[in-house]
Amino acid sequence: MLRTLLAATFLGALTLAVPASGTPGLPELTAKVTAGSISLTDKDGQRVTRLAPNYYRFVVKDLSRGQNFHLIGPSVDKRTKVSAKVTRIWTVYLKPGTYTYRSDRRATMSRTFTVRPGPPPA
Repeated sequence: MLRTLLAATFLGALTLAVPASGTPGLPELTAKVTAGSISLTDKDGQRVTRLAPNYYRFVVKDLSRGQNFHLIGPSVDKRTKVSAKVTRIWTVYLKPGTYTYRSDRRATMSRTFTVRPGPPPA
């Protein structure tokens, strides 16, 4: 009986839907920094201005050796190194508040977004 239950549980776990990102049900955001620009976009390529509290998968594409991507907010302080061109994947829980993403080298390369309960605007 126990073997049957374990087998059924294992097979049920194998049939869970997993999106192409490999992380079930986790919204994905794309961060990109170049020598002269910084951005954070959603799955539709739209600039992020407001999100609902949740875990998010950040795909950070740092394409510049002279800039970096730095995310700061309530209980969050994550960054890439200034001197490295890298792609990083972060899983971050965003709770209500205001978040800033910026380059630590250039003050003008900075934007903010808010996290508030409720669905983000359409």
